[in-house]
Amino acid sequence: MANDNVTAVREKVRRYLLEVLSRVEVDREGNFTFRQGSARIFISVWPFGDDKVTVKVLAPVVFDAPASPELYKYVATEGFYKFGHMSCNEKEGKVTIFFVHTLLGDFLDPEELKMAVFLMARTADEIDDELVGKFGGKKFHED
Repeated sequence: MANDNVTAVREKVRRYLLEVLSRVEVDREGNFTFRQGSARIFISVWPFGDDKVTVKVLAPVVFDAPASPELYKYVATEGFYKFGHMSCNEKEGKVTIFFVHTLLGDFLDPEELKMAVFLMARTADEIDDELVGKFGGKKFHED
C-alpha cells in the first residue's frame, strides 16, 4: 500500500511542479530537481510509516566548508526559518550544509507545495552566498 501511495503523491508533485516551473528535471535517484540561481533544489517523495508519504524539499547550499565550532553553532542556533532549516554532514573534516523542509504528502495541495518550493528555492539561493562568505566552501553552482 505504501508504494501505491508514494506513486500517487509523486505524480501529484510532478503535476504541481510543472504548473509553476517551465521545466523540471529528474535525477538518477528519481528526485525532481531544478536550478535557482546558484542553488539546486531537489524534491523527493518517501514512504513514512506503513501508509503515509512525505515530500522533502532539499537544497545542498554549501560543499567542502572546513568543519569548525563556529559553523556548527551557526547551523544549530541560526539555521531555522519559517520554511526550512539547516542541517549538516561532515566527512573527513569537510562539511556539507543542507537547507531542508518536509511536508506530509498525503494531504498535499498545490498551493502548499508551490509556496514551500518557492520559498525554499529563494532562501537557498540567498543563504548560500552568506554561508560561503562566513565559513568558506563552495556553492552548488559557482558560475
